[in-house]
Amino acid sequence: MKSLTAKAVLILMIPISASAQNAEHPFYFQGYGFVADESKLGLAGGVGGEGLFSNGFGLGCEYAKARNPYGENMLSLNFFYHFGASKNKRIVEPFVTGGFTRFWVTNLDQTPAGGGNFGIGVNVWLAKHVAVRLEGRDTIGGQSVSTMYVPSGTYYTAPNNVVSFRIGVTFR
Repeated sequence: MKSLTAKAVLILMIPISASAQNAEHPFYFQGYGFVADESKLGLAGGVGGEGLFSNGFGLGCEYAKARNPYGENMLSLNFFYHFGASKNKRIVEPFVTGGFTRFWVTNLDQTPAGGGNFGIGVNVWLAKHVAVRLEGRDTIGGQSVSTMYVPSGTYYTAPNNVVSFRIGVTFR
């Protein structure tokens, strides 16, 4: 009799647990990877992640590295706003972003430089969990490497602006 009661309880609990899994949650995480043509640094690539909260607002972190002989690195902490963000409903999802960026060159013994960035882009969702990411980003800051460092004349990033046009993939 106890075995029959336990089986009945388990059978009744299955629909309860299944309905909880289908609920729309206001928070979710998405990651992305990209390649970029950075105006003054050349070809670059990077990865990042965003935690999106209700109403399209989010916080994210990103790492990018220039693919030139000097290997400039950029680490950014950004705020995001995704217009009409929803996990299942929108095919085209525009967004804006901005935040703090840290620049450094791995093989130089020089203090990293700070700056900022802002951008605008769009995710075009091809499937529920995969999108094409198109973005324009302007990164401001950095510092010149002085002539006593080898190689001279290179930059952490351009002292003014580094404009990048990015193409990548977003997944959640």
